[in-house]
Amino acid sequence: NSTAMNPQIGTIFGKNKDANLGWFVGFDNSYTQFDSRDVHLSGLNAGLIINHNLTIGFSASGWTNRNSMYYCNVTDTVGAYLEGGFGRLLLEYTLNPASVLHFTFPLMIGAGGASYVTDIDEWEWEDGEWETFHKTLDNDVFFSVEPGIRAEINIFKFMRFSAGFSYRGVTGLEMVNTSSDMMNHFSATAGLK
Repeated sequence: NSTAMNPQIGTIFGKNKDANLGWFVGFDNSYTQFDSRDVHLSGLNAGLIINHNLTIGFSASGWTNRNSMYYCNVTDTVGAYLEGGFGRLLLEYTLNPASVLHFTFPLMIGAGGASYVTDIDEWEWEDGEWETFHKTLDNDVFFSVEPGIRAEINIFKFMRFSAGFSYRGVTGLEMVNTSSDMMNHFSATAGLK
């Protein structure tokens, strides 16, 4: 029975046709903290959905509230903004995807990068013109793992809304005057897929 093997996906507005392989693009917004500072992450996800249950893709995100990420004690004399983001493999299992409301279990594994960038304008003569730039005081690349759980609602056959929680673990972060575990924290995320 093909219906038993490929159940109809229930949605709020209409029905979906049977499919064994699909694709998705998703947008996420998350709230988290780095060392007790509020952080807003915006992200983009894309990949393949196999048999409605297994997702394999890529997740990219970065923190977007730069003004809240100013650290005045990066060096003895200079403060800087912490800038950066994550690029990770996305693996996700969806439990009972045919239901209008169901749960997913995402796991993001990969790398992140961060830089301390000054707010002081530096000038440099290049190609017959003065150009301004901001000096990078320190930067690093690190490893990140983030498992989570989300509730997902099938709004249309082509659109899902999700919300949930995850915990981000970071290793290998080594920057001046920075705790190596500053990014280890829970995140609350909402998004559209």
